[in-house]
Amino acid sequence: MLIYDGECAFCCRCAGWVARRSDIELIADGDADLDGLGLTLDDTKRCVWWVQGDLKLSGHNAVGRVFQSLGGGWKLLGSAMKVPPVSWLAALIYKWVAANRHRFSGRCG
Repeated sequence: MLIYDGECAFCCRCAGWVARRSDIELIADGDADLDGLGLTLDDTKRCVWWVQGDLKLSGHNAVGRVFQSLGGGWKLLGSAMKVPPVSWLAALIYKWVAANRHRFSGRCG
């Protein structure tokens, strides 16, 4: 499952994009059992989370796992995002987008 900031318009648009392309379970942080997942609201406001059993991935690692789940060329990109130097670049890009996501216009929903 992918847990994202449900109050972030950019995050909601990205979740909608994923929903149109996959059957990944997408849950806005306000609807998730964060305590049960071992996460806090602060965690989910800081970055997106992929949770699968005991595995928890955050930020660019979570996005890479989503891409791997989409298949096709996205799977290749997601796999590349795990390997340096691509992983380093992905981390930098994710941090920049996460820090600036509220500047993107639009509403959730």
